[in-house]
Amino acid sequence: MTQDAEQTRSRVAAAHRTALTLVLAFAMSIVIYAGVGVLVLSMRGTNPRADVPYAVYGAAAILAIGSIIIRRAQLHRMKLEAVGATRGVEGLIKHLLNATILAAAMAEIIGVLALVVAFLGGSQSDVIRLGVVALAVSIYNYPRRSAWQQVVDYYAGSNAAAGQNSLGL
Repeated sequence: MTQDAEQTRSRVAAAHRTALTLVLAFAMSIVIYAGVGVLVLSMRGTNPRADVPYAVYGAAAILAIGSIIIRRAQLHRMKLEAVGATRGVEGLIKHLLNATILAAAMAEIIGVLALVVAFLGGSQSDVIRLGVVALAVSIYNYPRRSAWQQVVDYYAGSNAAAGQNSLGL
């Protein structure tokens, strides 16, 4: 393995550790939000209002679908090729990290909505449902190091073979 390939692997590993730590921290905070929401509702009792959860469910659905769309758009082959061509391997690694953080942050917002429902008159089942949706979105955004390494290796190899980049820029 060459020096450059080894450095690239170590940069991908470092960025992946950062993304993994942040995604796991977001997931833990989602569990805490849902737990606090359930605790608040169990301490004061519930008098559920029917209109609050539907609006929050709609917002959560938009955020969940938006998170999936953003992740897929940011990790699309053509987008990655453009990033790799214009910013190189280092820019590609940063792009993978930023895309993961952005999508996981949207899951975090859904977790905050679970807590908001507790204060706006929702029931415990509403808080738990939103917490589960937030965790599902967070798990979907879990970074896979092998996939990151494969993308970086592919675009690093194609850029080196082309002499400049695969887009001809």
